[in-house]
Amino acid sequence: MNLKLLEKANEIIQTFEYASFGVIDEKGYPSASAVILCNPMNVAELYFITTLDSNKGRRLQKNNKASMNCYTSEYNITLVGETEILTDQETKNKYWQEWIELGVDVYADGVSDANYCVIKFTTKRVSLWIDDEGAAFTLD
Repeated sequence: MNLKLLEKANEIIQTFEYASFGVIDEKGYPSASAVILCNPMNVAELYFITTLDSNKGRRLQKNNKASMNCYTSEYNITLVGETEILTDQETKNKYWQEWIELGVDVYADGVSDANYCVIKFTTKRVSLWIDDEGAAFTLD
């Protein structure tokens, strides 16, 4: 493991709002979409919100393996791992943000909407390109 690049990746990930998120669809094909990250702190564990009945939600209920990618012209952070769907009210309250209510009819009952959930992504494998240096390793 390249600790220098991992530390740099942890700093960089905190600047990202969006990530590409890939899951396996019902026919076994990869399917990517954009997600809004909720206060990313490090590459080991990331969170975002969705609904249980969305494509992501339904697919993650069947197969919790996923991938995330954050990149700019200078950096590439690719993560492979597993997800957990969190529906407890304490977690939902923690990750609820005011922008969710603005123009979004998906969460009719707001933070207590039964369809609203938080996805916890736990990284198992990391691939980095930072400062013209690459590294790939697993996280245990």
